[in-house]
Amino acid sequence: MILYVLIISVCIFLFAGLGSLVYEWNYFSAFSWTSGSVVAVILIDGIVASVCRLSPAKWYNHQSKIYTVSRKEKSFYEKLKIRKWKDRIPEIGHFTGFRKNKLDDPTSLEYVERFLLESCYGEAGHFISCFLGFLIMIPFSFLPRGWWLISMLVAIVNVLLNVPSIFVLRYNSYKLEVLYRRNLKRQTA
Repeated sequence: MILYVLIISVCIFLFAGLGSLVYEWNYFSAFSWTSGSVVAVILIDGIVASVCRLSPAKWYNHQSKIYTVSRKEKSFYEKLKIRKWKDRIPEIGHFTGFRKNKLDDPTSLEYVERFLLESCYGEAGHFISCFLGFLIMIPFSFLPRGWWLISMLVAIVNVLLNVPSIFVLRYNSYKLEVLYRRNLKRQTA
């Protein structure tokens, strides 16, 4: 989480500096508007996460084609050496009451199924946030002299911060599916 806060802070200072240099804005104004667009994109991400959680669970079926991870996709994640960095991605399951940074009961079919459901919620939320984060450009497009550029850069950083979470969730869901099938077979035997 500290890494994310650091990245966001550095981007705020850099984008505010960019705006004040390129467009000759007052640095304090540029810093304020940049910080405002960061807060706006965080609010959008929070709203998306809340809407996903309030949506019917049947929309997040781990056996649905969109949530199924192929061996080829898993291989892609392994080429990214995801095992080395996946634990550095912030996990904020404490907001939903279900933490996904550790598998507590791998032998329980119900627990693994709940873990898969929570992963699907996360995948959908992060994916949708990648696109809806660009909504912050709308109000800034009415402001003069390039404010839309700063909001677009903030939206791009939002995408860059959401994509690794999607990768981690999908990488883990492949393994969880194997565990789920094993537990299902054991339960029916």
